[in-house]
Amino acid sequence: MKKAFTLVEIMLVVVVIGILLAIMLPRVGRMVDKSREKACRKNLQNIQSAVTTYCVRPNDEVYPTSNDEFRRILDQYFPQGIPLTTLRRSLEGMDSNAVYVGSQTADITDVGGWFLITNEESPDAGRVFINSLQKDLYGAYYSSYPSW
Repeated sequence: MKKAFTLVEIMLVVVVIGILLAIMLPRVGRMVDKSREKACRKNLQNIQSAVTTYCVRPNDEVYPTSNDEFRRILDQYFPQGIPLTTLRRSLEGMDSNAVYVGSQTADITDVGGWFLITNEESPDAGRVFINSLQKDLYGAYYSSYPSW
């Protein structure tokens, strides 16, 4: 007599594998989004380090006044290219390395990239933000991530 699996046994194995995949796939997707957000936080700190290195001198803080000038500073610090703002995968078009300069946090838009406050009257002068009004997986705004 031949030893073989019955159709019921094979179907049972397929159902169990399907259940395991249904449990694991959302968790894997969430882990990917968490790692993207951690990378974004680290990139934000690196961008802030570049601004501090190139713009803050003893007794003198000179911040870029245009987007092009901000980009030139970051191009010097990141010769391989300015890092992307890697937000959640569900936020289409937000992964950007565009740079913007503004005078206050109210100027932050929802286009992705990096945003530098240059108004020396502001308490946030010289601080870099993520240019997004979206929330992360924990409900915090990306623009509220600490850069220092």
